[in-house]
Amino acid sequence: MTTPPYAIFAMLFYSFNILLIMPMLLKIDGQTQPKRTLFLCTAFLAVICHYLSFTELFTHLTLGADITLLEVSSLMSFFIALLSTVPMLWNVRTLAFISPIVYAFALINLLMTEFIPSQIVHLQVNLLLHILISMLTYAVCFIAMLYSIQIAWLDRHLKRKKALPSPDLPPLMLVERHFFRVMLSGEILLTIILFTGTYHLLHALQLSNIHKALFSLFAWIVFGILLVGHWKWHWRGKRMIIFTISGMILLTIAYFGSKFFPT
Repeated sequence: MTTPPYAIFAMLFYSFNILLIMPMLLKIDGQTQPKRTLFLCTAFLAVICHYLSFTELFTHLTLGADITLLEVSSLMSFFIALLSTVPMLWNVRTLAFISPIVYAFALINLLMTEFIPSQIVHLQVNLLLHILISMLTYAVCFIAMLYSIQIAWLDRHLKRKKALPSPDLPPLMLVERHFFRVMLSGEILLTIILFTGTYHLLHALQLSNIHKALFSLFAWIVFGILLVGHWKWHWRGKRMIIFTISGMILLTIAYFGSKFFPT
């Protein structure tokens, strides 16, 4: 199979962007934040090329054709990259830590999609909107999880009274505020897909897929407890990270545990 040129360009731009930001995070030679314009240009070019590499895939989706599980994963990584990149127009600092993880995830998914055979997944056209919202929900919750890791990393440095690798990194309270906003958005989206998913499940009488709804519900409960705990008891630190990662594990099982979508 010939690799689409846009996929190659996306991989190159993702790689270049990671190389731009990593020296700052690893504190190599006192490296500071890369030039904003160059950093943003390579990030947006990577995401645009990633989107353009899906031109044929989007056609298949609208026709109800089968696609591979890795193509689904790559499409989801595109949503994650897109939702991480657009906010950089307003605030690069908060996303500096998570961008290498996001772009590395997208890069790995592109590589696997192009070079590794994968299991076929059948997507029903009448569920297309529900599927796209599901992908968006997973992307938002994934970004929230990365924020929680960033909070843990910053908190660890502060407690040990260690200097941060760069003064350009954001303060802990700012990252926490962004985390809970993103987490709340993910919970709202998850509520929507639980309602739409339950409707499609009962309408089509596809009770064989009820485990997906159950794991999504468990994730919704975990995220809900986290948000209530933060609002009422000001939960932070390890408890916040444990709940976030636990919820993401449940959501991943719900989405990918059985070929990701109903067949």
